[in-house]
Amino acid sequence: MAALAIRLDDQPSAGPAPAARETPLRSTAGLSGRRFTAWRGRSGRRYVASVFAIMDDHALGFADAVLLAVAPDRRILAARDSGPFGVESALMRWRRAAAEAGAGEIHVHLLAEDGPSRRAALRDLTPEA
Repeated sequence: MAALAIRLDDQPSAGPAPAARETPLRSTAGLSGRRFTAWRGRSGRRYVASVFAIMDDHALGFADAVLLAVAPDRRILAARDSGPFGVESALMRWRRAAAEAGAGEIHVHLLAEDGPSRRAALRDLTPEA
């Protein structure tokens, strides 16, 4: 499963970092259908994301977004940048591989405004290999 995750090694490691964890938004906790959630990265930074079913094509239609493939046990299985053009064959292959690895949802973080911000979010949220 870790082979699906993007690993960015431009930061030296001082030891094992805690895994990213989901911290659902309190305002949506009582709703039956979740549309938004939040994740805490290893750094403690919070990332708000929209929640989509794994096969919902809308999840892959966002340009310049951080995509998280999430397992039913609330672990991030894979993460990637959607790129500047949204839906493309590489995103479809990524989604198919994530679903085969057990992902049930794609969480889309849209608030990282530029490439460096998205790369920082990916570093913070991507599972350790």
